[in-house]
Amino acid sequence: MLALGALLAALPTTLLAADPIAGGVKQPLNVIAIVIFLIFVAATLVITWWAAKRSKTASDFYTAGGGISGFQNGLAVAGDYMSAATLLGITSLVYMRGYDGFLYAIAFFMGWPALLFLMAERLRNLGRFTFADIVSYRLDPRTMRIMAATGGLIVVFFYLIVQMVGAGELIQLLFGLDYNVAVVVVGVLMTVYVAFGGMIATTWVQIIKASLLLAGGTFLAVLTLSQFGFSFERLATAAVAVHKEHDTIMGPSVLLKDPIQAISFALGACFGLLGLPHILMRFFTVPDAVEARKSVVYASGFIGYFFLLICVL
Repeated sequence: MLALGALLAALPTTLLAADPIAGGVKQPLNVIAIVIFLIFVAATLVITWWAAKRSKTASDFYTAGGGISGFQNGLAVAGDYMSAATLLGITSLVYMRGYDGFLYAIAFFMGWPALLFLMAERLRNLGRFTFADIVSYRLDPRTMRIMAATGGLIVVFFYLIVQMVGAGELIQLLFGLDYNVAVVVVGVLMTVYVAFGGMIATTWVQIIKASLLLAGGTFLAVLTLSQFGFSFERLATAAVAVHKEHDTIMGPSVLLKDPIQAISFALGACFGLLGLPHILMRFFTVPDAVEARKSVVYASGFIGYFFLLICVL
């Protein structure tokens, strides 16, 4: 329900981005892209229908009944984390800022060991449904639930704005739809997945998403490296030669000007992960603490591999 509330709150803000974005040139209808899109929409709706039939209790809806394995949950966590913002944002940042942009990927990734050693097992052992249930377990329930819900809504709100603006723009370019219509379509699909399928549907949709990102990223990286004899050195040399900044792109830039900014950013990126509600609540979907730890290990491997692909892309 937290995500649904944030989705409804973010929708008007997302639609306000239509004016600056709508200035782009609309593409003609891409029949192949539309067919592929409809196939995936149909597949995810079938998963939602299947999950809705299995969700009989509150535990089924919020935590998938604790029946998700460590590997499946790790892939779903990676799907949560490896979003369009990661693929497009970090890749663009590395292109624009070079060395400093890659530091973003490293800092975000370094939060996963902290999550593994500090929180994964403890969260699962509490046996609660949501992050608000955890913080209210030993502290004042009313105050903690208000603070947790407020913080969670703020985080999810900004996440949704970025994701829905990006999704709306991509659908507009691929299918020739109006931007506002594209955003509404994305919002409706997200609402259907969560409201009817619960955590079971959400988990499998994220697993599919992670698999597509990993497979697509690998395919693009292999194609790119094949043009340079699978030599990363030759690829980097060619990239530096054609970049407008040339050799300076390989050194520190103005993104992180001094050690104070670098340390501040690193701490925020590393430990900020430990408070993301959509990541923390995934630890309640596994049967025990051992599987929770496995989830983080698998997710770290998938995400680390994906960040390596971003270096090539």
